[in-house]
Amino acid sequence: MRSEGASPPAPLVVEVDRVTKIYRRPGSGWQRLGRLLAHRPAPEGFVALSDVSFALPRGEGFGVVGENGAGKSTLLKILAGVTSPTSGRTAVRGRLTSLLELGAGFHPDFSGRQNIQLTAALLGLSAAEVRDCTPQVLDFAELGADIDRPVRTYSSGMAMRLGFAIATSVAPDVLIVDEALSVGDGYFQKKCMDRLLAFVEGGGTLLFCSHAMYYISAFCRRVLWLHEGRMRALGETAEVVREYERYLLARSAAAAAAGETPAAAGQSAAGAAVPRAGARLTAVRQTRVTGEWPSYRSGEPFELEISWETDDPALAFHLGVGINRSDELEVFTFSTAWSGLEPFTGRRSHT
Repeated sequence: MRSEGASPPAPLVVEVDRVTKIYRRPGSGWQRLGRLLAHRPAPEGFVALSDVSFALPRGEGFGVVGENGAGKSTLLKILAGVTSPTSGRTAVRGRLTSLLELGAGFHPDFSGRQNIQLTAALLGLSAAEVRDCTPQVLDFAELGADIDRPVRTYSSGMAMRLGFAIATSVAPDVLIVDEALSVGDGYFQKKCMDRLLAFVEGGGTLLFCSHAMYYISAFCRRVLWLHEGRMRALGETAEVVREYERYLLARSAAAAAAGETPAAAGQSAAGAAVPRAGARLTAVRQTRVTGEWPSYRSGEPFELEISWETDDPALAFHLGVGINRSDELEVFTFSTAWSGLEPFTGRRSHT
C-alpha cells in the first residue's frame, strides 16, 4: 500500500522475463539427415543466456557486467531486436536506439550524411524530424568534411563518433550502449560521458555494458552481473561492482599462483592478460605535486611514475592502474591493454 502523498512508481519501459538463448549446433546437411532417419535427437546447443529477468523504469541507468562470453552482448542484442530469445519474453516501450557494434546498420558505400538520413528514417523519424536532428548529429560528431565521404573509409573512431551522435540525437526513450566508449580519444569519450549523463538525468533509460567499472559506476543505479549466461547478482551499483571486482581479483590471484598462461586462465573482464608470478612493482612515485599524496580531490591533476621488474625477460604482461574514492567506489581504471599497447617484455625492469 502506497502512503498518501508518495510519488507513484515510474512506469516500466524495459521488461525481461525469464529469457533464455540457446545457439544450436545443427552440423552438416548429411548429419541432420542421418539424425532424422535414425530418429536421434539434435545435439545440445550452447546456452548463452539462462532464465534472465529484470525490469527498468523510465529514467534509470542500468549496467551489465561480466567476463567475456558471459552473455552480455547476447542480452543487449535480444533487447535491440537483432536476435530473438529461445524462450522467455522481452518488452521495450518507446523509441530504442543502440550502439552494439561499430558501423552496425551503416551502408558502407553511403556517405556519413546519407547514413544519418537512412538511420533516422529507419528509426521512424519523419522527414522534418530528420532535418531537425541532422545539425545536432553533425555538431556532435565533429567529422568536418569527412561527413560526405563513404563510411567504409572511416576509422573505427570516426564510425563510433557518427554512430554515437546519431543514436543520442534522435530523442530515444531507451538507449543501449555496448562498450562504445572504448573507442575514441579522451576528449570525445568525455563528451560522450556528458551526453549519457544528461540523457539519464533527462528521463532516458540507459542499458550500459562495459568492462570499465568507472563508467558503470558513473551512469548506473543498478547493475546485473552475468556469469556463464546466468544471473550472478542484481542490485545497487556499488554493491555489485564491489562483489564483481573481488571475484576478478580472486581469479587473477589464483591464476598467478598456479602460474597459468592467459590462454589457460582465461582473460580478465578488461580483456587484459592475467600475469604469471614473476612481475612486481618496485616503486610508485608522485612526480607532479598538487595534492596530498596519496589522496586527491576531484579535478586536481597528478602524475605517477611507476617502476616494475620481472624475473623472466620473456614474460609478457600489461600494467593497470585503479583509483578509488574514500568510500572505496572505483572512479578510474586504466590498462595498457585497453590503450592498444603491446605487452611489456624483453627487459628486466621498466619505468
